Amino acid sequence: MKTTFYILTLLLTLTFFSCKKDVSKNATVIKDCTGTYMRLNGKDYKVCNIEKVASFQNGITVSVSFKELKDCEGSGNIVATCYLLHNFESWIEIENIK
Repeated sequence: MKTTFYILTLLLTLTFFSCKKDVSKNATVIKDCTGTYMRLNGKDYKVCNIEKVASFQNGITVSVSFKELKDCEGSGNIVATCYLLHNFESWIEIENIK
């Protein structure tokens, strides 16, 4: 009986933690000559897949879900066309944006 209880508890725990939670946050779209960013809580995150944000104008607030990346090999990793420095926390990949 104890074994069945432990197995059932283990299965329920694994199921609970394996479910992906889609958490959307409100962010501001920031576009300048260095790239496209999402501003959350005063910090900027550079967008790796800029095609997801192309239809949104600079300065608007959107609901976005994303994942952080260590490096970007997507469309957002382009050489800046200006000499402006835009510090950012990390790269992100947009999963869903409204």
